[in-house]
This record gives sequence, C-alpha cells and structure tokens, in this order.
Amino acid sequence: MTYYVKEIAKYIITYCSNKKRPISNLKLQKILYFLWIDYFKENNCSLFNENICAWQFGPVVPEVYYEFCSYAGSPINKIYDIEIYNKNDSDIINKLIDKYIEYSASKLVEMTHKDFKPWSIIYNNGDGLRSIIPFDLIVSKEC
Repeated sequence: MTYYVKEIAKYIITYCSNKKRPISNLKLQKILYFLWIDYFKENNCSLFNENICAWQFGPVVPEVYYEFCSYAGSPINKIYDIEIYNKNDSDIINKLIDKYIEYSASKLVEMTHKDFKPWSIIYNNGDGLRSIIPFDLIVSKEC
C-alpha cells in the first residue's frame, strides 16, 4: 500500500518518541529513505510517491524536511494521532524503524553517501544538488 510521506514521517516520529528515542530531522530523512528501500524490497511497491532529492547530507524528501526544519538539529519529540491501519505494513515499518533507530544520523548519512549509490550518482559532487533521485535508480541500485 502506498502512503503519503508526511503520514509516514509522523508515524516514525511518534514511534520513536514513544520509545523515548526522539530523532532529528536529519535522521528522519535517512530513515525515510531506507524505509522506502526496504519496504520496496519486501512488497515490490513504493511506501510513498513523493520525490526524494539529493541534498548535501544525503537523500531528502523536501516536503518533510520543510515541515520539521524548525527543529534544526534537535530531536522531534512529538506524538501524533496517526497509525498505519494495515497490520502487515505496521509490523514491517516498526521492524524497519527499530533497525535504523540504532544508527546515528552521521552513520546513516555515511551509508547513503557510498559510491555508485543513487545519492552519489545524482549529487555528483554538488552538480546535482537538490535534484530528484529517480525511484527507478533507487530500485536498480538499492533493491
């Protein structure tokens, strides 16, 4: 099932806050990216369809970034009244959040910056700054 990215972002924030592990906007961006990849691997469909772009510190979903940019580097410790109604999807997403919450934001950035991966191909030493990372490139290089 495909969701709106802001719903997924708020779900992630709520999940992490409930676990007493609130995350920054930077970490949220990287978790969204890796969730998209892992969800696609498991379900052969997109978790969300909003654009992922190549920004300096890795893949970013601009509309989520701007929604939470007022937090800067601080943890987003919020609880939203949001849930994933598909039990199978919520189980998958929870498992994936648990996996990625263990990594620091800087480690997640490092993981997205590997050579020959979608971010490095599109970012191209800054020439592709803020350009869209096509989903078919993500699928071919990450899935």
